[in-house]
Amino acid sequence: MKYSRTYQGIIWTNHALERLKARKIPQEYTWKTFRYPDSSKQGHESGSHEFVKQIDQYKITVIAKQNDKKEWLILSAWIDPPLEGSVYLKDQYQDRDSVMMWLFRTILRMFQKK
Repeated sequence: MKYSRTYQGIIWTNHALERLKARKIPQEYTWKTFRYPDSSKQGHESGSHEFVKQIDQYKITVIAKQNDKKEWLILSAWIDPPLEGSVYLKDQYQDRDSVMMWLFRTILRMFQKK
């Protein structure tokens, strides 16, 4: 998948492009979410906006803001549920495995103490 620093007249930060690549989100999905959102609201950071769109079974969220020249910058994006093979999905399973290992060790220690 090819990603562009300027796509459809919008500027994409390095952070946003890294997130798209890691999460395997097509840049077109992110652009469609920004351009034609189902909903939008103020973001958590000053001047930022959150755009949300349902595309097929996926909910895409995009964070964007305008710079001093009033140009839009895409800051970050994510997709729910995560796409197969994405870093986010791998991290999610790794976290679950870590919890399962912690639980297993805790139970094992309980039996060893007796």
